[in-house]
Amino acid sequence: MSGFRFASLVLAVSSIVALPSLAAAQSSDYVYCSNGIVCMMAPCPSGNALDLTTGNVVKGVELNTTELPPLDRSAPDLSDKLYAGKLVVRGSIRHRGQPNDPPMLVVTKIERSSKKSERKRCAAR
Repeated sequence: MSGFRFASLVLAVSSIVALPSLAAAQSSDYVYCSNGIVCMMAPCPSGNALDLTTGNVVKGVELNTTELPPLDRSAPDLSDKLYAGKLVVRGSIRHRGQPNDPPMLVVTKIERSSKKSERKRCAAR
């Protein structure tokens, strides 16, 4: 019985440790837009991400579309629409290893076209 208790304890501790990382990677709806900064070398944090749930703008965000379905990723005007803030995307903001690395918006789904008011809120800040 003590082996069962130990296994239960290990499971409980590991789930508690994993909760903060799961919360950090929660999905939300975002409008990504260019912040007007033109970069010459990577990393290039030339975008902002407006979280539609909270209304917060995350500045200096890099964009990662590798987790989009292939059909969405192959759209000919996807990049233009994303940088212009014309799409609402589902994804998560992920903070990478080094403190000076910009956060990354990992896009997993295209939800809809953005409203004009959403584009303005993203670009205005």
